Amino acid sequence: MTRERNVRTVRRLLELVNRQAFDRLDEVYAYDLVDHDPAPEHGGGFDGVQRYFTDLSAAFPDLHLEEDVLIADGDHVAMAYRLSGTQHGRFHGVAGTGRRVETRGMQMARFADGKIVERWGAVDDLAILGRLNVAVPS
Repeated sequence: MTRERNVRTVRRLLELVNRQAFDRLDEVYAYDLVDHDPAPEHGGGFDGVQRYFTDLSAAFPDLHLEEDVLIADGDHVAMAYRLSGTQHGRFHGVAGTGRRVETRGMQMARFADGKIVERWGAVDDLAILGRLNVAVPS
């Protein structure tokens, strides 16, 4: 039962992000979330994750996350996903280009009481910048 509940929570996260319902992220993340890989400009914890998704959707108003592979075991769920969207707002200091991007990301989460209490993960921001035709420093 716990495994299935955790899988539902991860899929609920995708649904909330795709609907841009960031005010409801407390349905999936614990307030005392430990984020092992926070976006540097957003900080860690629940507030950092909420700021990250808010800013990402401002840059890509049609932001969409789609599950590719999901593996669950005990109180952990790992997922590979696709991120897509059209850049109309600022992303890492780059003004909107109108270009559409698609890249992959991965996340692993540990659950307690049906909520994500720890997360590890990354999305390839350099690939996104490359697809926006922005010179990426080497």
